[in-house]
Amino acid sequence: MNTRIIPISLAISDKKQRERLVEMIAANPMARLVDDDAEEMGVLIYEPGESVDEDMPHIIHALESGQAEDVYLAGNVSDPEVLIRAMRSGIREYLKFPLEENDFRASLLRTAMRSSLESDEGEKGKLFTVLGCKSGQGTTSLAVNLACALNARQPGRTVLLDLRTPMGEVPYFLDLKHEYTWGDLVADITRLDATYLQSVIAEHESGLHVLPGPAHAERPDNHTLLMILEQLRSSYDYVVVDTSTPVEDDLPKEIELADSMLVTLQLSLPCLARVSRLADSIGSQDPDANRRMRLVANRVARNGSIGVPEAAEVLNRAITWSVPDDGETVLSAINQGTPLVLAFPKSPSAKAVQAIANELAPRPRKARKGFSLPFGSLFRKKGKGSDANDSLAGATL
Repeated sequence: MNTRIIPISLAISDKKQRERLVEMIAANPMARLVDDDAEEMGVLIYEPGESVDEDMPHIIHALESGQAEDVYLAGNVSDPEVLIRAMRSGIREYLKFPLEENDFRASLLRTAMRSSLESDEGEKGKLFTVLGCKSGQGTTSLAVNLACALNARQPGRTVLLDLRTPMGEVPYFLDLKHEYTWGDLVADITRLDATYLQSVIAEHESGLHVLPGPAHAERPDNHTLLMILEQLRSSYDYVVVDTSTPVEDDLPKEIELADSMLVTLQLSLPCLARVSRLADSIGSQDPDANRRMRLVANRVARNGSIGVPEAAEVLNRAITWSVPDDGETVLSAINQGTPLVLAFPKSPSAKAVQAIANELAPRPRKARKGFSLPFGSLFRKKGKGSDANDSLAGATL
């Protein structure tokens, strides 16, 4: 495992804030201060001043050439032109004065994460996100059974992430007792690595791994969720996410990063109208979304007033899969706390889910031997009594 300590160079004119940074670097096990005359630069923390117009071309060149691993702007930058120029040049971190230790730590973590992702040559796991146009569409049932169907190929190589808020229901579908949730990761995100992740994962008797959601919790912020999803993709062959309907004009990371997003719907005109708005909203934020979006007609009655072809015509979109109405069997499986594909594998609904799994992932993958971020061993999991404020903070450009 790579336990490289990130070198830090300072170009800070504010004496008090420079001293504060020196103290924070000395106290942080993943950072070290570089001498002013050293050849290496590492991460450059730069406070724009009167000479910013002269400095920026040299800083940008250092970043583009690789002389600087990363660049953080620091201070109280009020000139929007400086910020816009920094963003366009790949400078993504901004530390505002007075400096906060959590902000500095979070920026370092993101730098280490970006470095890890860029250097990771191994193939990442597939991410399948399941969502509905509204609640009550059978989204969680589909997510749970899809995850179980994928897991059956090689138990322990699939993980199910419950992102539904305010409270997910995945554990009820699996009769799963668990001690930790992704809330524990969020509270201590700076220590996220493969070992820490596995310590909070729950395991179903089938071998399916589950990361449940906390009760009545807000969603993780985008940076935190990105780290969790990328660590899951690095550790598993398949990641299935059960998530809530996204808010308009807010593209969640589990949708942005998904290899395929499965949108559940039922064949009623109000539901079709909601699906149309949802698909248009996602498509307007992500031009590639239409290629990755798969509509799943759920609970399709044999003699329904609206058929799948008619619904597809109304939506002007293909409905990729349909799951037949199998109410009594599905309800029985839920009440047993056993996934449908395990309790009644020969039922029409279970066979439909198996078909979806086969099309999403035609061949099982070989297990990989080790999974960890190169900076992971620098952190240790904190106990339940840890400071709740020691969480991801700081700004990115």
